[in-house]
Amino acid sequence: MNVKDIIKSSPILYTALSAAWESRKKISNLVPDEPYIKMQYKKQMGKKIDLSNPETFNEKIQWLKLHCHNPLMTKCADKYEVRSYVEERIGNGVLNKLYGVYQKVEDIDLSVLPNSFVIKVNHGSGQNIICKNKDHMDFNHAFSKIKRYLKSNHYSYGREWAYKDIKPLIIIEEYLDDNGRPPADFKILCFHGKPEIIQLDLDRFGQHRRNYYNVDWSQMDLRFIVDNSSYEVPKPDNLDEMICFATRLAIGFPFVRVDFYNFDGKIYFGEMTFYPNNGIGTFYPEENNKLMGNKLVLPIQ
Repeated sequence: MNVKDIIKSSPILYTALSAAWESRKKISNLVPDEPYIKMQYKKQMGKKIDLSNPETFNEKIQWLKLHCHNPLMTKCADKYEVRSYVEERIGNGVLNKLYGVYQKVEDIDLSVLPNSFVIKVNHGSGQNIICKNKDHMDFNHAFSKIKRYLKSNHYSYGREWAYKDIKPLIIIEEYLDDNGRPPADFKILCFHGKPEIIQLDLDRFGQHRRNYYNVDWSQMDLRFIVDNSSYEVPKPDNLDEMICFATRLAIGFPFVRVDFYNFDGKIYFGEMTFYPNNGIGTFYPEENNKLMGNKLVLPIQ
């Protein structure tokens, strides 16, 4: 068990560190967006960012935070509201089951929920709690975390504008189980409404591996944060359908990543993301950062 796991498993440690983190965020919120983004980029990437002439993918994502404020982005970043957008564009057949929507944990009636499910907040990123078995779940600890999530604003950390005005809610959804593991996660990167690159995440809560493919399923020489898998992944039978769905959902956005789960011959919508990894991360080889940046043409200011 690593340090992160130890902290998560200890309610006292988790509460103390969360409180310290929230205090730090309140102070950082006093800094305007542009200087904050510049400081964060310099700290994480070890170099200055030129927002007047961004060239790489990471740099252009930072520019979009400041200048691309389409109200539809807020709806699509909202993990509850996006369901109606998906239904309108591609139908409800790709939506997983929604068991409930709540404003506070006290409203949740565990007796009416199935044995397994996922609890998440609609305005966060990675703030999900998986319940595989209600009888073995520490709901006091889980609900304590959810309460803290509800008080947070994901915009504060990286100035990801789309999250700024989302009204916090709790949603409980179906847990997708692929033989005891989460299903493969297909993340389709769309530039100006056109799918260009597919990021495949495998075994995210175990031996996490990540591959990148062109839309014809030829693997790219690209590694980003997580190592590539050591085995060849066959092209999924319904890849063309996923690409078609992503195209319909990406219309009108300069960049968006559209995520799907795909197993047992069925496609499930995951989420839409406008700022992958907060626009901060090292590409290997590094030239891929520029290659992806070339696909994202920013409007002249």
